[in-house]
Amino acid sequence: MVGNHNSGRKKTQNSENTRMGKKTLYIKQELNHNTGKWIDDPVFQWFKRHHGAQWQTQVREYMREDVEHYKRTSFWQCKCPNVGLLGNYVPNRMPKCHICGSWKNKISKLRNMGI
Repeated sequence: MVGNHNSGRKKTQNSENTRMGKKTLYIKQELNHNTGKWIDDPVFQWFKRHHGAQWQTQVREYMREDVEHYKRTSFWQCKCPNVGLLGNYVPNRMPKCHICGSWKNKISKLRNMGI
């Protein structure tokens, strides 16, 4: 096989059961007609300048915060075991969990007693 076998997925220092997976991130580029080279989007250049070598860590942190905000505003937790992709999170549009039968809150239970 050809190529550098040490690139790509790297283990973290904290755990032997965790590793970093390589993903592709597309950044807009524009052709500089004077030099003939492709130049990264200025926002991305400033982001890298601001965060330096830790820019990937910062992107991961933003993703984590965004998912936490999404889960907090769009879902509620039922009493089911926390297993699988969604775990015990139920969308806000559903007042009752169809698996365990728990209600989002007392108001939802009173409004939807016929369900």
